[in-house]
Amino acid sequence: MENHVATKITGFIQKIEELIVAFILVAILAFSMLQIILRNFFDSGIIWGESLLRILVLWLALGGAVLASHQNKQINIDVLSRHIAEKYQHIVHGLSNLFTAVICFIIAWYSLLFVIDEYQVNSYAFENVPAWITESIIPVAFLLMSIRYLLKLFFREAR
Repeated sequence: MENHVATKITGFIQKIEELIVAFILVAILAFSMLQIILRNFFDSGIIWGESLLRILVLWLALGGAVLASHQNKQINIDVLSRHIAEKYQHIVHGLSNLFTAVICFIIAWYSLLFVIDEYQVNSYAFENVPAWITESIIPVAFLLMSIRYLLKLFFREAR
């Protein structure tokens, strides 16, 4: 029963992640088309448009990375496990999940320090939008990935 509930919860979280990534992708496409139309037909454009698009690409990439970590579709360099006996595969996968979780946590920690520094400096990404808000996806995404790999480690999810 507990496994069924956990499966439903993770499925729900995955649907939310997919919706967010899809929304960001649609926003990038729509805003890019708007910029093209404004430039080509009205000799105009939104001044901060390029900055917004760069930020949206960052959010899309990290949202996609979080989603890939959930679906086990992340880039995987697997040199060791094919040379190890089947009965020891779970150890290799466990160590890989632990290593990945630790690296993601370290990146989350240092990117959080970076975002805090941006908050204290009070810099702006564009217009009146503080840079720390646009950069906040970095520690959030890496923390989510770290948690996901820890869950894979402790619940021995298949890779």
